[in-house]
Amino acid sequence: MAREMLKLRKGDSAIMIKTDGSIELAGTDNKPLMDDKGMISPIILFAAAWAKKDQKVIAHLVDNFKNTVREGYFGADAQNDLKSMEVEAAKQKLQAASGAVTTEQPKIEPNISPEEHAKQKKEEEILEQIAAGGQDPQVLRQMEAMKAGAKKTETSDFVGHKQPDLKLEETFAYQDATPEEQQKMKMEESLKILNASDAKTPEEAKKVLADAAEKKEEPIVGNVTIEEEVGNENK
Repeated sequence: MAREMLKLRKGDSAIMIKTDGSIELAGTDNKPLMDDKGMISPIILFAAAWAKKDQKVIAHLVDNFKNTVREGYFGADAQNDLKSMEVEAAKQKLQAASGAVTTEQPKIEPNISPEEHAKQKKEEEILEQIAAGGQDPQVLRQMEAMKAGAKKTETSDFVGHKQPDLKLEETFAYQDATPEEQQKMKMEESLKILNASDAKTPEEAKKVLADAAEKKEEPIVGNVTIEEEVGNENK
């Protein structure tokens, strides 16, 4: 495209920005910077903004340019081009945000202590071993014969796989608590042990608490009472 020169008539003014970034003014000689109405030539205003390149001023000029394009000051083609560019920029920003969310690894916070986890795994292993072993046929026949002529008076859940209770200090609830809460939890456990004992004197209470601190009691296993009828024999 051939380079075209602007033709200035008398009274006109213009600004030229060269490839090296420098500017050249035309039609501003012998003119005051401000007329008698207090108006400053837009050529002078833009030349000052371009010379200093204040980021706030440049950002304001860019926003003003976009608004004028949206409002159609530069024609419908420019209006449509800007709209397409903004839509594409919004899509790319959304895709970048979505990618950042999907690639971020979730942070898993523990809710049990290592000792509690080991206790659960041990109980699961025992249950798996019991299930894998199955029921002995002879024992099964004996149980069926006993049930045929017996009356069940009491039942309880199977707890053969249960492991001894952990110490209070090994539980996650205690480890995650504040010092004040830990002190309260210790007092509550001591009261629970004393209430379940037959201690009547301070000496007996101290002995009960000392024994409990040395070794946790095994879980209580429920009983099943079988009443056999006459003639009921094991087979």
